[in-house]
Amino acid sequence: MLNAAVALLEHSYMVTVSDIAGRTGLDQADVARSLDALDPMYVDFRKTETGGDPTFWYVHKVTPEARKAVGQWPTAESLIDRLARAMSAEAEGEEDIERQYQLRQAAGLLAETVHDVAVRVAATITGPSGSSGAAPSGAAGVAGAAADSGDGA
Repeated sequence: MLNAAVALLEHSYMVTVSDIAGRTGLDQADVARSLDALDPMYVDFRKTETGGDPTFWYVHKVTPEARKAVGQWPTAESLIDRLARAMSAEAEGEEDIERQYQLRQAAGLLAETVHDVAVRVAATITGPSGSSGAAPSGAAGVAGAAADSGDGA
């Protein structure tokens, strides 16, 4: 469900409960309850005067934490891990032996030897590595279930 909200907001300045329900196949009441639980840590959820009907309640924006939770905003650690894997993959396809060696060395350094330093440096760009995208205690079940709703976004 959180995936759907983030993805839909890429194409609109706001998304309604009915938009998210349509994208995920979830009931509007379930979507509204989930959004209410995710507000304000993950979403800016606004309820309009509709007599309790959530159809037109909407998400105005998502937070960086929401983007981290759905993998749209890498953490410092995930960025360095991805970079190390990419360097290793590039080494496999490299024909020049010297360059292949250098790429493997870079991958090994990032993955092991200088991993902690690289994460600290990357954190100056992405934010602290402690912000792993995992939901804080109390919201973990809601965010996890909401992010993994199978909407493919």
